[in-house]
Amino acid sequence: MTDSAATERAVAVVTGGTRGIGRAISVALARTGRSVYALYARDREAAADLAAQAEREGLAIECLRVNITDDAAVADCIAAITRDAPRVEALIHSAASGVHRDVTTLTPKHLKWTLDVNVFAIHPFVRGLLPYIPPGGRIIGITSQGSSRALPHYAAVGASKGALESLFRYYAQELAPKGIAVNLVCPGMVRTDALDAFPDSERRIQSATSQTPTGRLTTPDEVASVVTFMCSEAASQIVGQTIVIDGGRALT
Repeated sequence: MTDSAATERAVAVVTGGTRGIGRAISVALARTGRSVYALYARDREAAADLAAQAEREGLAIECLRVNITDDAAVADCIAAITRDAPRVEALIHSAASGVHRDVTTLTPKHLKWTLDVNVFAIHPFVRGLLPYIPPGGRIIGITSQGSSRALPHYAAVGASKGALESLFRYYAQELAPKGIAVNLVCPGMVRTDALDAFPDSERRIQSATSQTPTGRLTTPDEVASVVTFMCSEAASQIVGQTIVIDGGRALT
């Protein structure tokens, strides 16, 4: 991404921005004319595929590889972004990881890893980018319904999402006076690689679909559309909220 591209466009940073929901968010924001920095950890193939899509569509997306659990690597990433982008209008935390086990088989290492990626990793980005986020800026986290419900094999991720929601409430309260709106988006079940990692994913999909009033799962593109709206001026008075997009699943 050239210096002029980053300075002339609104800039968004998306953690976990090259796969699944994060990729859909990166593409959706870029299609609104933003310059997007899509961060990823390991999957070079997914990053290359997103870069190829961006080139085909003429989108300003730059894929940056960074270990978001390494403070030094994050500091280098922030320095690289802010050298080109004097302002960052949106920070989206979509990166997620976790170990899908019953709570009795979770080790402290499992919990620490999940919390490191899903919760603690966003804080250095918030602190480091805050001087570059102007009034009207947005910080959005992607959470899940496991934050408030006990789901099978979901203790580590569910606990991390609950912690993320609590942290974001404090971000929202403290940053609103600066004109920065902080919110969360909570999808229902979405068909991604993360869902496929569950040993009983097909059973979960069938169960969720049958219990969802719309009769289908939410798509990554639908989540991305909600995030795009939350980054718009129309959403400026939405602060400290968790926006659920689940086809009515929570009603049943």
